[in-house]
Amino acid sequence: MPHRYGLRLALTLFVVICVGYLGYMAFAGIVGGLPFGVRIVDPQTLVIEPLAGRSLPGELRAGDRIDLGASPRATRIALAVTHFSDFYVPPGHTYALALRRDSGLVMVPVTSVKRINPDPGAARLDAWMLLSDPILLGVIGLIALWRGRDRAAAGMTLWALTFLAGLVSGFGSAQNDGMAGLGIALIGTGFYLLARCGFYLMIEGMVEPVLTRGSRRFWRAGFLALLAFGAAPRLAGSVFLVAFGWAGLLQFPDGLVFSISYLVPLALLVFSYGRADVTRRLRLRWMLWAGSVFILSIFLYNSGWLGDPDSGIVTDFLMLLSFSGFVYAVLRHRVIDINFVLNRALVYALTMSLVMGLFALLESVIERTTLGYGASLLLELGVPLGLGVALSTMHRRIDGLVERLFFRRQYRAASALGEFARDCAFITRRERLLDQTVDQIMTHTAALGMAVYEVTAAGAARVRQQGAQTFPEQVDLDDPALVRLRSRNAELALHDGRSRLGQEGYVFPMMVRGTLLGAIVLGPRPDERYAPDERELLFHVVHEVGAALLALRARENEQLVERLATGLLSPYQAQQQARLLTAQPEAV
Repeated sequence: MPHRYGLRLALTLFVVICVGYLGYMAFAGIVGGLPFGVRIVDPQTLVIEPLAGRSLPGELRAGDRIDLGASPRATRIALAVTHFSDFYVPPGHTYALALRRDSGLVMVPVTSVKRINPDPGAARLDAWMLLSDPILLGVIGLIALWRGRDRAAAGMTLWALTFLAGLVSGFGSAQNDGMAGLGIALIGTGFYLLARCGFYLMIEGMVEPVLTRGSRRFWRAGFLALLAFGAAPRLAGSVFLVAFGWAGLLQFPDGLVFSISYLVPLALLVFSYGRADVTRRLRLRWMLWAGSVFILSIFLYNSGWLGDPDSGIVTDFLMLLSFSGFVYAVLRHRVIDINFVLNRALVYALTMSLVMGLFALLESVIERTTLGYGASLLLELGVPLGLGVALSTMHRRIDGLVERLFFRRQYRAASALGEFARDCAFITRRERLLDQTVDQIMTHTAALGMAVYEVTAAGAARVRQQGAQTFPEQVDLDDPALVRLRSRNAELALHDGRSRLGQEGYVFPMMVRGTLLGAIVLGPRPDERYAPDERELLFHVVHEVGAALLALRARENEQLVERLATGLLSPYQAQQQARLLTAQPEAV
């Protein structure tokens, strides 16, 4: 087995284990935290503040001052993990707080509490919200891991998998107290830093054609500087708090500082959007939308502006919305280069398998519960036949529902192009045929551009062009693309970059009776790739257009011969018109 497949299988197993563990932790409700908030007044002193919607337990009062130096190390660890690292501690553990009051130093015990909603229905909803994020993250990571083919996909894989590992670390600290819990929290912080690097690499890979070498260095330097600036307080500050009872590095809003490096890829997206071509602008628009929502959720969570009870609901919803946007952008708008196409044949095969499985299940149930061993042969044959008729109707309805929900645009485009392929043979003028061909294909494929070429003795001449993409006016007959069209009579993907027709898109031959009459070049489109069944339909349409052009040429030659035979044209005039018919078409 190649090493890359072994690594992919290992990472896939890692994703499955992570999602399963997070699902268990989300529904088990065993994560805990200290039942109060804190605010730093000086490097050695914290002030207790009540959490939104919660009262302070026991002897604690709002405004109590915690002496970090006098508090035990276990207490400082719990404070560092829950309030300055955004992780959890196990519920039910008691910590001693050294409080400075008017009477002097007082040791007050405080027990960590569960961080779950007391309402059972709301708690289940929160659990499902928590589970939906890792599921979508796993989907994003696995698609980019197995089908990604560019640097943007590698960055997306790193971002998704390390962010997932950070979530696992957060719940892992909830099962470990003391130094083990602190170590897991620090490791989780490292995973979140790697996730920021993956997010930046993903965005840089998407906008790479827009960046120059100098601008790339500028953006990278800015990102690394802000990443280091945000990581130092979170990592070193927690260590100093636990080891020395000193919170000086945590005095400024460390949650905001820790998140600030995410603004660099967002700014890079905004910077590149106005400079991108039409092909990339739609992709960047979706990434800008999903990325903005994701970064907003990160800032709200790390800042605590919404308070502890509400921030989980709002940030989980925003994160779910952003991850859904990422999945849609990857599958629908191809923001990364993935070798994956969800075509209609695959979906219909799945629905057929579903119906066949339902047929087998119903037949088995009826056989066990109704027929028995004494049933007549007619009844035994009639029951499967009746089931088959009923499920056949259900299958047609399911196919129609799938067509309307998922492939409505493709269905309409296929119907229109199929009708044009049948009708084009009855168009009586060559110019009209070419115009309608360009109009129909451009309308129903949403390509960035297309061109029609006709083959003459001098080469392939461009006779029609439409769209933002430009194509050469003349192409040599021995161009690699035309040679392969003549040898294979099949559509050709322009990915090797050797043809003058372009480096992206497809070219379809007008091959009639073994002769290449011309070709239609179809450029890429910004939102998705061409599915195999779509390319097959375009090949059929182009073939029919070629046959119609050949018929029009034959009709013009026939009319010329008739006019010459009836004396309407002199031999000299017939020779001139024949020369015009066989001349190189005018390039447009």
